[in-house]
Amino acid sequence: MVNNMNNTSNTSTSSYSYLQYKNKVTGLASGMDIDSLMEKLMKAESAQMEKLQQQKQKYEWKRDAYREVNTSLSAFEKGIFDNYGLSKNWAAKNVTSTSTAISATANSNAAGNLTITEATVATAGQKVSSSATLADLGFSATNGTFTYKIDGQEKSIAYSKTDTFDSLAKKLNATGDFEVTVTNGSNGATINTKIKKDIEATGNNLVFLNKLRLTDGNQSVSGKLAFTESTTMSELGLTDGGEFTIKAINDQGTYTEKTIKYSATDKISDVMSRINGSGVGVTALAANGKLSLSANSTGTGAEGSIKISADGNKLFEKLGLADATGKVAEGTNGSMVVNGVKMESTSNKYNVSGYTVNVTNNIAATDAPAKISSTTETKTIVDKVKEFITTYNGLIEDLNKRVSQKKNLSYQPLTDAQKAELKDDEIKKWEDKAKEGLLKSDATLKKVLSDMRSTLSNYGSGSEDMLAKIGITTSKTWTDNGKLELDEGKLTKALEEDPNIVSRIFVGDKENNREGIVASLRTTAQNAVKDIEKTAGKASSAEDSYTLGKNLKDVNTKIDDWKDRLKGIEERYWKQFAAMEAAIQKANSQSSIFTQ
Repeated sequence: MVNNMNNTSNTSTSSYSYLQYKNKVTGLASGMDIDSLMEKLMKAESAQMEKLQQQKQKYEWKRDAYREVNTSLSAFEKGIFDNYGLSKNWAAKNVTSTSTAISATANSNAAGNLTITEATVATAGQKVSSSATLADLGFSATNGTFTYKIDGQEKSIAYSKTDTFDSLAKKLNATGDFEVTVTNGSNGATINTKIKKDIEATGNNLVFLNKLRLTDGNQSVSGKLAFTESTTMSELGLTDGGEFTIKAINDQGTYTEKTIKYSATDKISDVMSRINGSGVGVTALAANGKLSLSANSTGTGAEGSIKISADGNKLFEKLGLADATGKVAEGTNGSMVVNGVKMESTSNKYNVSGYTVNVTNNIAATDAPAKISSTTETKTIVDKVKEFITTYNGLIEDLNKRVSQKKNLSYQPLTDAQKAELKDDEIKKWEDKAKEGLLKSDATLKKVLSDMRSTLSNYGSGSEDMLAKIGITTSKTWTDNGKLELDEGKLTKALEEDPNIVSRIFVGDKENNREGIVASLRTTAQNAVKDIEKTAGKASSAEDSYTLGKNLKDVNTKIDDWKDRLKGIEERYWKQFAAMEAAIQKANSQSSIFTQ
C-alpha cells in the first residue's frame, strides 16, 4: 500500500500480479492457496527490479524537466528577437506632414525635419484601348485615300490605319454626303451610317465602302464594328488560336516573363484573366467596352514597363494595346526635392534620414512645401521596456523555482503494483509530489542563471550605453534572485535626452560595432540550450547521444536482465510447490491404505 495517500477505492485484492504464469499448481492436495503464496514470494523477489524501474522513472522525469527548460529558453530567445531585437520594434515615432500629397513613417533613428518643395509621382506603364482602328478591320497597313464620285464630282477622304470609328465618322460627316454616328456602349461600339445620295466607287474604294457597310445607298445601316470583352479570337480572325509572351516586374520585384496560350474559341476576357493569373506583375481588365493593361510596378525602363513578344498573330496590335515592336507602355520615375536636394526613384517611396516618405500626389514648385517632422512616443517605448523586463523576469522566476524547490523524499515513483491500487487522479497527485525538486541545486541551471546575470551586468562596459543609464537594474532583494527592476523616471529622462538610446542598447550600435543586449542574451540562451541537450538531449536524439539517455539505456538493460532472472526464480518456485503437492498426494494415498 502507498504511504501518505488516502485511498477510498481500494479493494481487498489488487488487480496487479507479479506472476508470469498462473495456476500451474492447484494446491488441491495441500489445501494451500498456492497463487497467493507465489504472489508474496515473487513480490519480495521483485523488490530490486522495482527499485530499478523507479530509478528509470526518475531519469525520464528529469530528462523531461530539462527539456521543458530548453523549450522555455528557446521560446525566450526567439521571442525577444522578434519583439525587441529589431530596429522597427523601437520605431515609436509620431510623424506629422503638412501636406496630403506626402505621408511618412519613421524608424528609431529618424531625426530632424524634412521640407519637400517639389514632388512628382512615379507612374506605372498603362495602355487603354476602347475601340478598334481601321487596321483592326483589315485596312491596309499604310495610310490611304478613299475616293468616290457623287453627282459626277470626284471627292477624296484621307484616312490613317490608326483612325478609330469616331475619327473616321468626323471625316465622313464633314463631306456632307454621309451621316455617321458612333455609339460606344457596354457591348462595344455601334456605327450607324446613312448615305445622302447615290455615290460611285470602284476597286479598293468599293472595298472601303463594303467594310464600313456604306454600300446600301440611302438606307440606314447599323452594325457592331468594335470588339468587346466577349469577342472571340476567331471573330478577330485568329481561327487557329495562338500564344504570346508578356514581360513585366512581378510582385516579388523580379523581371519575369510568362507565355500564355489561347484557342480560337477563347474570348478576350479569357485572355485577360490568364494574364492576371500568371503572376507576371500586370493587371489586365476587360469591361464596358474597354481594355487595359497596367504594370503593377512604377518607373521607367523595365521597372514599370510591359512588353509583349512572340505574338505571331499580333493579337495585341489588333486590340490596340501594343505597337509593332510589342511595347505596351512604360511608366515614369518619380522625383522630389527634399531640403534642397533632388532625389529620383522608380517608386514613390524614399528613405531619407530615418524617414520612409511616400509621395501620393505631385507638388509643384509654386505649391506650398510639405514639411515632415517627428517626435518620440516616450510612453510607448517605456511600456515596451516594461514588457521586456516582465518576459525576462518570468524566465528567471521559473529557473529559480526549479533549482530551489525541495525534494519530497516521502514520495517516490509509484510501482506498477501501487498504480493498480489507485485512481488516475490519485496517481497524478502523487506523481506531481514525486516530481518536486527534480532539479534542486542543479549545476547546469545555476550556470544558466549566472550567465544571464553576467550578460546583463557586463553589457555596455566602457561605454555610455549601459542598462543602468536607462533605469534597468538588478533587484537588491535576494529572494528575487536576479530579476530586473525599472526606474521609469530615469528611462523617460534618458529618452528625452537621447531618443535613440533604447534602440542602441537593445538592437545594437553599428557605428561602434557593438551588438545589442538582445543579441547577447540570445547567445547566452542558445549556449544554455546546447549545454542542457548534452544532458537531456531532445525528442529526436538517440539515447547514446546524451547523458540521461545513456543512463536510461543502462537501467533498461538491468531491468530486462531482472525480468529474465525473475522468470527463472518463478519457475523454480512452481517446481518446488509441484513437488510438495505430489509428495502430499502420495502420502495421502499411502495413509489411505492403512485405514482400509
